[in-house]
Amino acid sequence: MTRAAVLLLCLAAAPRAVAAQGLPPDPAAERAEALRLAGRPWHAAETLLAAAAREAHPNAAFIVEGAEAELHARRYDRARSLLIGQPWLEDYGQGEALAVLAEAEARLGQAASAAAHYAAARARAGGGPRGALLAVHEALAWEAWGATDSAAAAYAAARKAGLPAIDGWLRLRQARVTRDTAQAFRLLADLPSPAARDAAAARAQALLAAGDSAAALEAFAQAGRSLDLARLALARGDSVRARDALYGLMARAPESDDAAAAVGVTLAALPARTAPERVALARALKFHGAAGDARLQVGRALRQGDSSAATLLLAGELDAAAGRLRDAERDYLAATKDSALGPLAIYRRARVLVRLGDPGAPQALSGFAQTYPADTAAPTALYVLGDWLAERGERAGAARWFAELIQRYPADLRSSIARFRLATEALRDSLRDSAVALFRSEVAANAPQRMGARFWLGKLALLGGDTAAARGTWVALAREDSIGYYGFRARREVDLPPLHIAAAALPAPSAAVAASLGRLDTLLLAGLDSAAQAEVRAILGRAPQQELDALLAWSAGLALRGFGPAAVRLGWQAALKSPNDPRVLRAIFPWPNRPTVEAEAAEFGVDPLLLAAIVRQESVFDAAALSPAGARGLAQLLPGTAALTARGLDVTFYPDWITVPDLNLHLGAAHLQELLRRFGDRVDVAVAAYNAGVSPVVRWLGRPGAADPDQFIELIPYQETRGYVRAVLRNRDLYRALYVAPNN
Repeated sequence: MTRAAVLLLCLAAAPRAVAAQGLPPDPAAERAEALRLAGRPWHAAETLLAAAAREAHPNAAFIVEGAEAELHARRYDRARSLLIGQPWLEDYGQGEALAVLAEAEARLGQAASAAAHYAAARARAGGGPRGALLAVHEALAWEAWGATDSAAAAYAAARKAGLPAIDGWLRLRQARVTRDTAQAFRLLADLPSPAARDAAAARAQALLAAGDSAAALEAFAQAGRSLDLARLALARGDSVRARDALYGLMARAPESDDAAAAVGVTLAALPARTAPERVALARALKFHGAAGDARLQVGRALRQGDSSAATLLLAGELDAAAGRLRDAERDYLAATKDSALGPLAIYRRARVLVRLGDPGAPQALSGFAQTYPADTAAPTALYVLGDWLAERGERAGAARWFAELIQRYPADLRSSIARFRLATEALRDSLRDSAVALFRSEVAANAPQRMGARFWLGKLALLGGDTAAARGTWVALAREDSIGYYGFRARREVDLPPLHIAAAALPAPSAAVAASLGRLDTLLLAGLDSAAQAEVRAILGRAPQQELDALLAWSAGLALRGFGPAAVRLGWQAALKSPNDPRVLRAIFPWPNRPTVEAEAAEFGVDPLLLAAIVRQESVFDAAALSPAGARGLAQLLPGTAALTARGLDVTFYPDWITVPDLNLHLGAAHLQELLRRFGDRVDVAVAAYNAGVSPVVRWLGRPGAADPDQFIELIPYQETRGYVRAVLRNRDLYRALYVAPNN
């Protein structure tokens, strides 16, 4: 996840540069700066772009402001094109324009030019923290270019200029590119945590920089850096060691980024030869989006004689994903003979038979559940069997297996879903007593959807004319599930006033917390994003031993810096210590970018609380979030959806811009507005479509009972979408309770 600081130190100096040149402040530049400070860098860039189109001869300050805005909006080509070749470039301010150009070039992969321009900017900035930060950026650019001596000198200059908060990380970086191994090892001595964790790998890098590749090879092995070891071994002509390291890495951690890189190395230089190598390669390929290639490798492993159940299960999984269901069924059938993995193979084969519509599917599913009743998949097998029969219109058969599921596993989530499905059918058939009995059994079993069952018991009491019982049920539910979806829903049914949760202000961070957050800021300003991530992981690792106030202070600080998921994890840690503290609830449901969300919501006339609720559910306020399906950014937009929405707004859009926070929210708010318009402002339906897409939601609206929002939500067949809609609607009410004062 990249959180480059985009040289905020340079931006802070820009107004001084304008004043130094005796130029009056430009209104467009002032508006753009206000937008940027409000968390809307894309809007700032667009404002300046529009103003530039009206300016016949924009002055230097205006051009630099525009380049800075483009940099914040991640439009690096534009930032560079504004500055390159300008006659005043080197004389502007104290190197501000040079620094912006250097950052744009670094982002474009033009490391040598970036390093030279950072060096020139540093020469004009003088000493102090700003010069030191520019030296770190210069060092990173030299390192990317492969100029290790220049990188080492720049890191040394940064340390000399003074960045004590991150000196341990700078020592680590300097040691990696220092040719003098004795000096490198002195730099690595007594590193503070968490930088110390990378010391072993840095020693290996230092040995490599000094030209001692044999010692570096052993050091990489001791540090557990399999990918670096393999690359070095390959460069030394030791293909045996490289092969062992690469295929061992892919077998051990196929989901890792290093394994993804190992795939490229092996395909280019060390293609798989043995069946175990092919299986290891297949697992890594599968995890990194190349399932078709993975299937080919597994097929070759099978032909080479690998008939192990683990390989057959992998083959079945890949065949099923490719739609080759008969092949998958045969794979799983062959794996059923294994004593350890046989039950899993039997279950997966049964699921494939369901997808095939095979008449043997019922016997396979029921047989699995009867033979392996203690297996965690047994309840799912019974549920799938009931669901399959229901989809075929065999209601009696479906009811039989749902009842079997409920009787054998009363507290299982699948039993809860089955109860609700049977209750819905009972209501559709006007069998109110049967529905009541099912909902009461959910409550009695203390099952996962007991709060929903209680809500529906209230509705059924009201339907039967017992208003007192309905009110009593809902009032109790609103009290006991006060911040849950059904608690909020019950509150509205009995016209209770909206919930308001007043939270006391957080105390000032302790010296230790302030120092930790300050170190994080310095790392981000220096462009050392991986080190910043390591610091965040260290904070999370220390969380169980921390006091409540420290956890809350760290949570708030991380949320403001864009580390939303980590901030929420700390909030949950705080909940273990003080579950009833309203400040804890704010930590779990933060709103760090509230002005930006409110501004984008206002632009499209959507409820800002609803937009915040969606962002909390989609990305937990992580601007760089990436879903397994490829959705990106705060509002988790698929690139195709983002491009289509941008086209409708006549907004220029490139996929690389999708994680710019305000552009992502801009397109997300527009997409939400369109869904609300399409579905007649029904929030429940629009939220379902945001998660599942329009086509399935249109089908669901055609079902009996879909006009009632409560029934529509309960009847959503996708478990993920059903839970998503409840969570988003709960989030909206909770954000209102936490962040909106009464009568507002």
